[in-house]
Amino acid sequence: MAKPAQKPCAQAAFHVDHNTALGRWDVVDHDGRVVAHRHSQGEAVAVAIAEAQHVHGQGDDVFVCVEQPDGHYVVAWSS
Repeated sequence: MAKPAQKPCAQAAFHVDHNTALGRWDVVDHDGRVVAHRHSQGEAVAVAIAEAQHVHGQGDDVFVCVEQPDGHYVVAWSS
């Protein structure tokens, strides 16, 4: 008998990526689209959290992850 499909830990995620070439922070959705950009990391994180809260309000579990200087990501917010 096959195992039932497991529910993913989140249906959506937003990443705050440091775009060094353009000197800004990009807010990227789970489909890879840049939905916003800010020159301040803090402002970009705030936008990402607002977007995530909107998606969460529609019933999805969401994470916001922020790129660190060494290239890995840390969770900044989760539903």
